[in-house]
Amino acid sequence: AGHVVRVSPNELSFASAESWKDIYSIPVSGQKPFVKSDFYSMFGAGFKARCIGSERDPRKHRRIRGLLNSCFSYRTLLEQENILHPLMDNFVEAFQPSNAEKEKIMDMTAWYGMLGFDLMGEMSFGESFYAIQSGRPHFWTSLITNHLFFVMVADNLRRLPLIPTIAPYLVPAMRTLQNKHMAYTRDKVEKRLTGINARKDFLTTIVPKVHAGEMSKDELIANASTLILNIASIGGGDSVVSVFCGTTFHLLSPASHAKLAKVKQEVRSRFESYDAIRFSDAQHLPYLQAVIKEGMRIFPPGFGLPRISPGATISGTFVPQGTEVYTSPWPISRNPKYYHLPHSFEPERWLVQPDGSIGSPEFSSDVRTAGQPFLLGPHMCIGQNFAMMEMTLVLAKLVWRYDMELVDEEQYWPAECRSHLMWNKPPLMVRFK
Repeated sequence: AGHVVRVSPNELSFASAESWKDIYSIPVSGQKPFVKSDFYSMFGAGFKARCIGSERDPRKHRRIRGLLNSCFSYRTLLEQENILHPLMDNFVEAFQPSNAEKEKIMDMTAWYGMLGFDLMGEMSFGESFYAIQSGRPHFWTSLITNHLFFVMVADNLRRLPLIPTIAPYLVPAMRTLQNKHMAYTRDKVEKRLTGINARKDFLTTIVPKVHAGEMSKDELIANASTLILNIASIGGGDSVVSVFCGTTFHLLSPASHAKLAKVKQEVRSRFESYDAIRFSDAQHLPYLQAVIKEGMRIFPPGFGLPRISPGATISGTFVPQGTEVYTSPWPISRNPKYYHLPHSFEPERWLVQPDGSIGSPEFSSDVRTAGQPFLLGPHMCIGQNFAMMEMTLVLAKLVWRYDMELVDEEQYWPAECRSHLMWNKPPLMVRFK
């Protein structure tokens, strides 16, 4: 069928809206769950404990998620917002032309990546990595870039018997990178555990649980590694930075000039000054939020997340037990069956209408559940509240402060991106005035 492709002898890729629910949702009573595949074990390799990313046992994963949920609650993030603003403001200030300049040209792929890494340093370990301040990516960025490249290689090798077990020894560089990443994570966590930090960050609610014995130190170290790998990894290859880049490209493209003017007018009319921008207000700006949602649709930040079929029907197709399956966001986002004008950047498809419906009339037939950028079910992205806060604040600050345009309006930036586990993105050059 057109909505399912056999990628390898025991691996199926689905491109249907129904497959999201069939594969990833909480199983109904009497049904067996689709558990994570061996792919996830590679993320936890070398650590003494499983983390929220690598734990494949549904019951154990539920326990870890329960311990971490409070870190990412909406209320907790509002209390932490003041930590984010200074870093974001330094980021925005970096694009200010000097008095002698009329404009400044910057590579936003690199700078969004540095912002993401610095924010995760502040929120995970209580201190920035100072990439924005130095104007250069932190050395841990390239370390993780290479580490995840080897994870991608291992993901392909795992389909061959015995290879995954001996791969780290066949490729010494893989073991070296893994050890360096573990050592640096352990050092940061040890420092955070012994330090006295009155401010609130991601670990504020977790550290007391470690001291109380509810979570082991090894579990904390493994989960801290996951935060860095999954949220602030590969120099901007993570999901939030990919959304930033994809949204920026499409919003600044010649076809979207009217849409850019609309979001600028909305943000600038709502906030009398740059310093007045707060998430509690910006999250309610309808066009800004529509821009973010459309950015996640047209340039999906993630790829298929593999699960093992328990022997179940997916999107009308029975899949035998033991088959590896996943939903692929990219072909769904381009399918006219689910979206009118699927290749066009159209924030209007997300605007709430006076009658309560979503989307202007021409997009009334859109199947908005076809896109699940934060996944769904028991493995729904635990950091989605933080991601939305980060994207909302940064985009609001940029469009309030600057007039922006693409340096090369002939470039189709997405065509130059490559899938290396996550998005490997080329430079995105933007002119600031």
